[in-house]
Amino acid sequence: MSGGVLRDMEILKTFHLKLTNEHGLSASSADQVTKNARVVKRQAGELVFAAGDDLQELFFIGSGLVRYFYVTPDGREFNKSFVSSGSVVTCLSSFLERLPAPFFTEALDTSILIAVPMDELRSLRQTDPEVERLVNRFVTNLALQKEKREASFLLEDAAGRYEAFLRNFPDVAARIPQYHIASYLGITPVALSRIRGRRVRQHGS
Repeated sequence: MSGGVLRDMEILKTFHLKLTNEHGLSASSADQVTKNARVVKRQAGELVFAAGDDLQELFFIGSGLVRYFYVTPDGREFNKSFVSSGSVVTCLSSFLERLPAPFFTEALDTSILIAVPMDELRSLRQTDPEVERLVNRFVTNLALQKEKREASFLLEDAAGRYEAFLRNFPDVAARIPQYHIASYLGITPVALSRIRGRRVRQHGS
């Protein structure tokens, strides 16, 4: 058995343990979730999935960092969200309504993902209460994140949105280039630099 296969088996074993120890699944439910799971590795700059893809798998992040982003017809990118270890990479409309993904997802550093077939999760969600709770937790977290972002854009100025970003993504801010943060906030990198400068003068950080 090759070293790569052994490493993937160890990653899947660790994922199984997380499902039982951290997410409250029984061993038998975790067995069902991981039965046909596979390990997917992405280097920084590689896509996890693209807009228009018919998603067949949901990706749990074992390690790494992934951004969600839209691309306009003229090629401009707008960041939608960032997710890291312990989160999922998916599209709610794809998972819930079987629609093509409307956005892209890209690894921002070396990322190890565990891909689980969506059809199996949909089926398990109907028959296994533990898996239903697990999936509902992730779906709820994604929906709440979307709601918070919408409220921030509607109710706060750029400085307020930056503060919200720091609260909502405390482990992300130091790991990504400033232009990605600016894109997420809907401002230019120059405007973000000014906000950060004022913040340093006011708060010292």
